[in-house]
Amino acid sequence: MSEQYALCVILPVKAEHADEFAAMVQENVAGTRKDKGVVTFNYHQVVGETTWILYEIWESKADSDAHRQKPEVQAFFAKAPRLLADEPKVFQLGQLI
Repeated sequence: MSEQYALCVILPVKAEHADEFAAMVQENVAGTRKDKGVVTFNYHQVVGETTWILYEIWESKADSDAHRQKPEVQAFFAKAPRLLADEPKVFQLGQLI
């Protein structure tokens, strides 16, 4: 059995694209939660800001990698630069204590 793979991604969204990003997130979450290997896949909007935090745990890194190769996920990433105020910050998380 492989070790779980966890990420936290901070996404600063341009205010003028907040609604569009929120709609994309809703669509992305619904599909992703059905993917093989998903343990947890949650987006949270920071209260009072247009910053979003993605928290995801996969059964393995291979499952996460396979997810990122899906056409709909590639399309999501292709739209992101236009919607984001800055580069996403991606943190790989260690073991839960």
